[in-house]
Amino acid sequence: MYKRFKNITNKSSLASIFFDEKTQTVYLNGCWSWDAIDEDIILTTASKITVTTITLNGLDIKKLDTIGAFFLHKLLNIFDTKNINSSLILNEFDQVLFNRVEVGKPATEKLFHKITNKTTPKFPILTTSISTFISFIAFIGQCCISSLQTIKHPSSINWKEVSRTIYNAGFSAIFVIILLNFLIGTTLTYEMAPQFTKYGANIFIVNFLGISMLKEVSPLLTAILIAGRTGSSITAEIGVMKVQEEIDALKTMGISPIQRLVIPKIIGILIATPLLTALADIVGLIGGAIVANGTLGITYNLFIERLQTYVLIFNYTDGLIKSVAFGLSIAFIGCFSGFRVQGDSNSIGEKTTQSVVQSIITILFLDAVFAVIFIQLGL
Repeated sequence: MYKRFKNITNKSSLASIFFDEKTQTVYLNGCWSWDAIDEDIILTTASKITVTTITLNGLDIKKLDTIGAFFLHKLLNIFDTKNINSSLILNEFDQVLFNRVEVGKPATEKLFHKITNKTTPKFPILTTSISTFISFIAFIGQCCISSLQTIKHPSSINWKEVSRTIYNAGFSAIFVIILLNFLIGTTLTYEMAPQFTKYGANIFIVNFLGISMLKEVSPLLTAILIAGRTGSSITAEIGVMKVQEEIDALKTMGISPIQRLVIPKIIGILIATPLLTALADIVGLIGGAIVANGTLGITYNLFIERLQTYVLIFNYTDGLIKSVAFGLSIAFIGCFSGFRVQGDSNSIGEKTTQSVVQSIITILFLDAVFAVIFIQLGL
């Protein structure tokens, strides 16, 4: 749906229709051009019209190209198949183009199907992957534009949805985060203790644990857990709304689904992820300190002193920077997968699974990229 909106940034410029039951008139607004027509929502709205006679008023159309004219023919054909007597009113220039399209309709139909991706690709898997990637980039672009608009108008943010996302992604996951990172901290220390003891380097367990937990383990485990819990729930939630046509209803009312649904979830996850990572750092170090004290004879005071002296603050900040990037990728992928749900509950399950898998792969890829960047910067 998003891939065809290449040059349209103002939602009022998108092609839209409004049906007035009193006058039995369909008012056509916006730009009826190839890059501004959302075929699904227009046809869905048109299919719900049940009258005997109808008038299509296109005097308010801002721009009409060949593809838009063909789509008007398609609307008239839909009404004809439903036995609805329909007539179209256009300005003089648009009427000329509309008549020309009627003469050259077969060639125009081929062009329309080509632009709207109706042709069968020779390499469906590769073509689908490329198309999905392009759609994802377009989705990120739309989110960035909506974010800029939100910065200008902070009151437009759905703060209730933001707080709900923070609760689901953050507060509800605290117990699991504490348990998981505590066990990881104790396990790492217990497993590595014999190796350090063998070479008489017991004290270096603090260096190992501090760097590994703060820079790698805690951010990764926290992000993967959020991807499994929150990322999947976001995909399922938006997917259900897509199946129940609630997304289309928002668009019909002139409400941007990106600003209403996506932006609050991105803000909520960006707040929750670093906070959970910071908590995971503390808990993991506490677990390691307990085992180090019991097996290696390292007192808690010595553990803290060694941690402050030899574990740089950059190890902590690097982990938090990673967690922000991980949270952003989880939010983008979760929302994007939800919008790609098609038609039934099976699609919701498929997209939810894909969301989790893609999020985890992206997290590991970003972790590798950050590792190279931090090494090059000497951090």
